[in-house]
Amino acid sequence: MIFQTHQVDENIKSAYGLTTADINGDGLTDIVVGSTGEKTVAWYEAPTFEKRIISSEHPGTICLATHDLTGNGKLDVIAGSGFGRRDRSIIEYLHWFEQPEGDGEWKSHRIDTFPYIHRLASVDFQGTGEHALIVASIRGLVGDLDDWSDPGVLWLYEYPDDPYGDWPHYAIAEDLHLNHGLSVCDVDDDGRQDILIGARDGLIWYEPPAESLTDPWSKWVISETESSETWAYDIDGDGVNEILSIEPWHGNELVIYKCKGDIRRGPWERTIVDATLHRGHSIQAIDIDGDGVVELVCGYNGKPTSLHLYRPEGDGWVKEPIDDELGMGQMEVLDLDGDGRLEIVATGMSTGNVRHYSMQNE
Repeated sequence: MIFQTHQVDENIKSAYGLTTADINGDGLTDIVVGSTGEKTVAWYEAPTFEKRIISSEHPGTICLATHDLTGNGKLDVIAGSGFGRRDRSIIEYLHWFEQPEGDGEWKSHRIDTFPYIHRLASVDFQGTGEHALIVASIRGLVGDLDDWSDPGVLWLYEYPDDPYGDWPHYAIAEDLHLNHGLSVCDVDDDGRQDILIGARDGLIWYEPPAESLTDPWSKWVISETESSETWAYDIDGDGVNEILSIEPWHGNELVIYKCKGDIRRGPWERTIVDATLHRGHSIQAIDIDGDGVVELVCGYNGKPTSLHLYRPEGDGWVKEPIDDELGMGQMEVLDLDGDGRLEIVATGMSTGNVRHYSMQNE
């Protein structure tokens, strides 16, 4: 496959947090990015992706989501900021930016102090239009900078009627060590979204309760091998999702797990697709060219950097380059420009850039 590279921003240090949404309500999908290397949160207005600053006051913005919190029809931006593995002068926090009526930077409203915040997602778990906010920390505060034994927490925050006040929240899990990867997928294909976690404890999925999301969640362990990134997709078309994982933390192995029994209890067969990643940092499975065959899209941010895909061939996979000048932070695959074809949007954590990629006719 041949992809055309579109440069969105080539000058944003440690671009990391990423989400896409129609920020200004014009029917076009915009790109929202946060930096962990400078005090920048920005959105890029489609179709030209002109850069517009949301805030220049918040460092370490590692994760982002959007939601209309005030009910005025405009999307606001939820962010996890202050992230710094080495600089602990600021403790991480969860907050939201209120979209203003006109130009200028957006006002920040603090939700919670959240040490080592690392991932968040706004999710409609039941398909009813009612969203909840999932927030995860990579570790706790106990221990020195290189001690990752204090577990992180996976929290559920309810969207309150008054977003300026308190946000009710409940712990889904409090025992996740080195809790790095989080994806939201319908693992068991029951019409409800599940949470996939990649942690030192392994590859884990959390199934939402049948009634209230504040009831206990079911926990299912796919693998006890340390995991860094996760994704679920029916790769082979047999009607049962496979699970993708990058292993170990910031690891070199891209792995597929295929269930050989009950999807909640396994057993799971582990297959290594590639063992040559350099700090693997994002993975998706999707039929990106619409030919009925699923491809894998993956990135890493070590040297050398890479964004690439894997195309199935015979009993294995063929690795094809997309861009070796992007050191992956986060990635989304979607129809960005509304032409019916999928594009890849990615932040370059180690390369200081934001780019999107469209397929070209060969």
